[in-house]
Amino acid sequence: MNGVTIVMFNRYLPLEKANQFLLLATTFIVVWTSFELLFTRVWNNWLPIVPSLLGYATEGLLIIMAAVVLFHPDIGRRHLLTKWQNPLNKSLLIFAGFVLFSLFVNNVPFAQGIFGVRAIFQFLVLFFILLAIDIPKRWVKQLFHIILGLGVMQAVIGIFQIIYRVPLPLRNTEQRRSISIGEEIRAFGLMDSSNTLGGYLVAVLLLLVMYMFVYRSQLTKKHWVIYTVIGFILLTGLGLTFSRQAFLALIACFGLIGLIFRKNKAFRIMLYTAVGLFVVFAVGYGLALMLFEGFAQRNMYTLDLSKNYRYLIVLSGLLVLTFSPVFGVGPGMFGSNAAFVFNSPFHQFMHEDLPSTMTTVDNNALYVLVEYGIIGVILLGLIAWSVLKTSGKMAAAADLKQRWMGLFIISFSVAWVCMGLLSTAWENHQIALFFWLFLGIGCNWRKRQQTEE
Repeated sequence: MNGVTIVMFNRYLPLEKANQFLLLATTFIVVWTSFELLFTRVWNNWLPIVPSLLGYATEGLLIIMAAVVLFHPDIGRRHLLTKWQNPLNKSLLIFAGFVLFSLFVNNVPFAQGIFGVRAIFQFLVLFFILLAIDIPKRWVKQLFHIILGLGVMQAVIGIFQIIYRVPLPLRNTEQRRSISIGEEIRAFGLMDSSNTLGGYLVAVLLLLVMYMFVYRSQLTKKHWVIYTVIGFILLTGLGLTFSRQAFLALIACFGLIGLIFRKNKAFRIMLYTAVGLFVVFAVGYGLALMLFEGFAQRNMYTLDLSKNYRYLIVLSGLLVLTFSPVFGVGPGMFGSNAAFVFNSPFHQFMHEDLPSTMTTVDNNALYVLVEYGIIGVILLGLIAWSVLKTSGKMAAAADLKQRWMGLFIISFSVAWVCMGLLSTAWENHQIALFFWLFLGIGCNWRKRQQTEE
């Protein structure tokens, strides 16, 4: 049987073709996740099963990719133990052990717990797939330009949504508070919400800025003009999402990178950029309050704690946390989508004034604390430390492509964490994909360089 499998792979999917297939499949996942949610929504009233099937297209493709990696005689099998070695393994393994312990202690149904963990680690499989294959610089540059094109497309669609006053697709007419710019009319592109588009554009902007920063000496004036125009379009689209969390996250990551590397004059530009963006944010925020009634109305709801659902969620979460502050109530038991799908008993402690349309706790940091407890948060912190330590070594490397990956991972990690304090960015696959995708590429390149040396 083993010999038959090897012959089949060698005949129909030799090493080079298998590697090309995996790279092409990764490109497809990047493109698909940029418009999947809105596309599947079209079928809701006609064939209800279609959105469910299309919604799991990414997972299905990842399973096929994983099977190729595991069973291919030249990519997987005995080669995997060496290829999969990376600084994150120990912290990931410890956290996996804690998850199994939490499932047992909290008597969490296995399927519910697995789906709960999947909310954060949904693209971990892609990370290990990327570690196992050959990733040429040319392919990454092509992928980079595809992502820029997708980002511009989303931003331009979002701009026209504001011009033509297209309301958000989150609620039906009866459930809308108002149809006005800044409230129900916000740029959302082909995403499911304006905050999702905001986080997506932050990731694309960071990828572009870090590329321009690292390769600045190699870019021609034409490249500078093109990339600057693209950056302006992305920033405009981001502003029209009226996503405060996304814009502040962008400012925070530029500021932190600038502070960490402030002794380097080149890096200080990022610190100045953060200050400049904060001024733009403050001025734009004030003008939006004066010019757009809907935006002002939304801010009134934010300041009114009796109507601020994020504040009410925190109260509910802290109440549930008191039941098990050390180990948490278990993955998938409070805040992730799994908790709502499986109708977790802890939902009876949700504040009665929360909107009935909510199907998830709109605060990743809160639900991680409640589901995994203090110990779980510490263990997740160890994973984050391993990521930042590894990315820091990439950012300090002489190899420009590694430096680009390292700086992007560090900056995007900061933005991603900030967005997760006020939204579901950590489990949103349009945003989370960027983290695991480029972490896998960066670790792959670093390991190959170390092997060559």
